[in-house]
Amino acid sequence: MLLLVNNRRRDLSGAELRFADWVQTSPRQPGVAVLNVEVPGRGRRSRQVDALVWTPQRCIATEIKGFRRRQDGVLVVPPNGPWLMDDGRVAELYGNDTAHNPVEQARAASLATKNWITEVTGEQRLIHGMALVMLLPGQQVPRLDCAHTPPMIDIVVEDYDVWRYYLHLDHAKPARWDSGQVARILTSLGLGSLFQHDPTTLADALGEPIRRRA
Repeated sequence: MLLLVNNRRRDLSGAELRFADWVQTSPRQPGVAVLNVEVPGRGRRSRQVDALVWTPQRCIATEIKGFRRRQDGVLVVPPNGPWLMDDGRVAELYGNDTAHNPVEQARAASLATKNWITEVTGEQRLIHGMALVMLLPGQQVPRLDCAHTPPMIDIVVEDYDVWRYYLHLDHAKPARWDSGQVARILTSLGLGSLFQHDPTTLADALGEPIRRRA
């Protein structure tokens, strides 16, 4: 999987840096991950998306959340309101409070991405959303208590194997995304320089046959 970082890597949060390490230790996983993306919205507003991840079968708008301080226990995701720990305390995750929570942010990120891709390509595309929670060193969160999430929104609590499995779920299905489409979308976002405006870089990452000039 190819890692592309908008702006400087040193500006990433600790949780985002660990996610970047996941991407870079997944060289055989076909895909492209772009960190720190501003997706234009309606009017003058834009939506900051922590990561856009493409596999040949999926585009996943990913919100990467870390804890402000260590809290051990089961992470509880209620139907409404902030996420909690099993002792009733609010989980001290960035972006988790009475106004919004990581699932709502993942859904908003996927919707903004879908709207932008529709505007750029003229095609309605399925966009998945993920809330990816990274833990602090030594933190123990043995499981997630979540009865319901919106359609096409998933939650992963720091587990590299689960994340890799998620990316691999649809590998036997026909490809829905190719390097040309990804290049067009990234270029529309002003991110063409991240892959030197060379779609073959993306094609190689997505596992496509590359036709090189003689």
